Amino acid sequence: MIRTTLIVLVLALAALPACTARGPSLAFPQSPLERTEHLIAFDADHDGIAEFSVRTGPDGRFDVLGYDDNRDGSDDRVYRLSDYANEDVPHLIILLDSIPYQELADRYEQARWTWFDPPRKVIPPFPTMSGVIFSRILHAPPLGGMINQYFDRERGTITNRISQRAGGAENPWEQRLHYRLRYWENGLSFLEPRSWFRVELERARQAFERSPDRVSIVYLASTAGMLSKHGAQGLQEVLDGLEQLCLSILHSRRGAVKITVMADHGHRLQRGRRIDLPSLLRHAGFYPSTTLASDNAAVVELDGLVNYAGVHTRQPAQVAGALVSNPEVELAMYLEQDHVIVQSRAGRARVDLLDARLKYTPIDADVLGYQPVIDTLRAAGKLDADGFASDRDWFDATVDHHWPDAPARLWEAFHGLAVNTPDVMITTAPGCYAGLASMEWFITMASTHGGFDQKDSATFVMTMTGRATRPMRSAEVLPIVEPTFSPDRKP
Repeated sequence: MIRTTLIVLVLALAALPACTARGPSLAFPQSPLERTEHLIAFDADHDGIAEFSVRTGPDGRFDVLGYDDNRDGSDDRVYRLSDYANEDVPHLIILLDSIPYQELADRYEQARWTWFDPPRKVIPPFPTMSGVIFSRILHAPPLGGMINQYFDRERGTITNRISQRAGGAENPWEQRLHYRLRYWENGLSFLEPRSWFRVELERARQAFERSPDRVSIVYLASTAGMLSKHGAQGLQEVLDGLEQLCLSILHSRRGAVKITVMADHGHRLQRGRRIDLPSLLRHAGFYPSTTLASDNAAVVELDGLVNYAGVHTRQPAQVAGALVSNPEVELAMYLEQDHVIVQSRAGRARVDLLDARLKYTPIDADVLGYQPVIDTLRAAGKLDADGFASDRDWFDATVDHHWPDAPARLWEAFHGLAVNTPDVMITTAPGCYAGLASMEWFITMASTHGGFDQKDSATFVMTMTGRATRPMRSAEVLPIVEPTFSPDRKP
């Protein structure tokens, strides 16, 4: 009934003009009048003459802002970004939803966004779901579940955060923001992401200009809809808009600002088809339900159309084995005593933690293809006699692997990432996704996320602070780029 009511509400809203965002867009030009290797020139006041420019300095990076006030072809005022110390100017932190690392890194090179330091790869926790990840980024308390509608194990019932959120309830991580879309606006942004994205750029700019704080954090949720609905083309439009927003702020602040941009997770950039997870369970002899009243009952947690799903069950090993027997399911993970098991059709492997050190062990298959990693760590003397290594050594050795940072991410997924952790978590095979059939009434997915692999996981941080010098995990980013960040303060 709740789900039906939600669908009717969304349909009603979609029929209204309100589904298209209303509000001003950025006044700063979307495109320069001139772009060369050493110069980007803009008609910032739209009079047909370029009176603002960004130029390279002696080190070849874009560092010099020029203002031609009398329009005579030469700068009347010049400011250098490098003249401003981090602690002396405001710091704007822009959080984006759903930006894959490699495509951002390619754009950095092509567009020469060298007023930023080179982007660094960021690996998020698993599952790669926005609420879970932003809770880690902003050092907020864990959510009740991995998704908004989750099974509360203690109460034995489904908790419907969708209704609560529609009524205005905030998640803890959202309380650390200076700007975000309201919950109902976020939903509508998936229907008309282009109009919402243009409006969000201006809203974020205004929020920064109004902020009384030296550090301001804004979150643009509509970028998720841009990729989900428009795929690779939507991603490029998002990166165009990001450049416009950053240059607009550099222009208005005369360079006296630091900007950091990061995202929560990557994106598959591949069309797919939805799999019916409850049907797969039913076919295997389990009973999809809203409670765990019997041994063969299974409570399935589905959210949107993503490459991840969770299952609560009294028989996790049996459920995992049944699900990975289907080619549409790539991996299943579950707890077995004090081990985290990861399973594919080829077999199982396990992850163990001992004294803050992690170990990956094939049981009957090297599920993640980590044997070369193990060999490298052993050769470097980073594995102890029992096969354990530090989580940092695992991270450094696997950050570019198909399954990045797997030991730490698998362990964390089952140990405190959310209050109510599914007994089994699955990721779908490339070309497939799970989720609610009703969502396909509103959107044909051009790209999805949620999984464990490099494409779904790897995202970026790009900053003007000079502080991001290596790949990192999501939770490391803000303490590194902004050491004064206080997670307990609400804007």
